[in-house]
Amino acid sequence: MMFMDSLSKELQDFLIRLGKDEKGVGDKLAGYTRQLINMLYSTDAQIIEEYYGLFGNEPHRLEDLAHKYKTTQELMQQGIEACLRKIAVSPEWQQIRPLTKLRAIKIR
Repeated sequence: MMFMDSLSKELQDFLIRLGKDEKGVGDKLAGYTRQLINMLYSTDAQIIEEYYGLFGNEPHRLEDLAHKYKTTQELMQQGIEACLRKIAVSPEWQQIRPLTKLRAIKIR
């Protein structure tokens, strides 16, 4: 289990939700999130997408990612946490963060 601050945890919760139901989050918010993740180094962005199952990727276990990238699970976990923190404190995330709490309202 990862230990992280509340901003990173909030981002992680959103990424889990996005990975499970991208359409439920909405195309615009998913696009903003893709831009945020692309601020990371390309390998880090790929790991985040694979770990959370984003943008058509299946979610991968920490163990599998560590093996794929030839590192330990502990270092992989620390890397994911560092990436989350980097995004969570960015001005870009702070701008779209309120949108992650909105629920779509269907008008009949």
